[in-house]
Amino acid sequence: MKKQLVLLFLFNFIACFFFTACTTKNDDPKPDKNAGANTVSGTVLDTHGQPMAGVKVRAENPTGANIYVDGTTGADGKYALPLSTVGGWKIYAWKEVAYKGKTYLLRMGMPDDRDYDAFTAGDKGVTKNFVWKLSGRIADRGADVRSGAGYFGGSLRFVNDNAVVPAMVAGTQVTITLAPTVGATYLDGTPAGAAGTIVKSFTITNDADQNYYLSDIPVTEYHISVTSARNNIQKQVYVGEKYSNLYEWLEFDFNPVGGSSGTYESGILTPTNTPFYLGQKN
Repeated sequence: MKKQLVLLFLFNFIACFFFTACTTKNDDPKPDKNAGANTVSGTVLDTHGQPMAGVKVRAENPTGANIYVDGTTGADGKYALPLSTVGGWKIYAWKEVAYKGKTYLLRMGMPDDRDYDAFTAGDKGVTKNFVWKLSGRIADRGADVRSGAGYFGGSLRFVNDNAVVPAMVAGTQVTITLAPTVGATYLDGTPAGAAGTIVKSFTITNDADQNYYLSDIPVTEYHISVTSARNNIQKQVYVGEKYSNLYEWLEFDFNPVGGSSGTYESGILTPTNTPFYLGQKN
């Protein structure tokens, strides 16, 4: 009997040991092979998972003096930055992209929201990877639909006011259709196509001069059309980039933020600078 108990105990101990060993999870990423003591390193990948060369990477430490270290990814998409031993580092990356005759300095994203947190490199170094995102939340920025802050995609502002026809009344549902133009591509060169069509709606809450926002729109060239509905009656809505000029539809693409240095936002011009005026067809 004692022998059976001993064997049973040993069996349970061994089973528990192997089960624990097989199911233990380590959420901390392993340091990149380029990492050394007090070094942050990693890889920047595009939207297809391929390495990106020429990406600017900056580690900042606002603790005390505003310290920063800059670097650039090589052909293999990798970078490595030596840091001081002080903690509280944060890291950012930007890629300069030419698109439709314009130059965009786009902020790169990170694989996980926790990657945006402050860190200490330590004796073994730390790995921080980046990935190009066309839309989605920027985890370390506050979201604000009015300014377009906090999103990798662009934002649009629509104004229920114009100099041509009366403004739409409260309770009117407005539907915005953004259809990529023929042959349009996203910033990364991927074809947009009909599958990229975006349909968004909002309801007019007051009379004229009210602003309504659409956020996190992947940047490409869009054909914009607008309709309204109230009391089961649908109507076409004119749209224009100027207060006194309205059209049945528009073609539009997003503009980059000016300047040669990257921002902590997406790099896309805010909706404050690009309003669309609406006027319902009688």
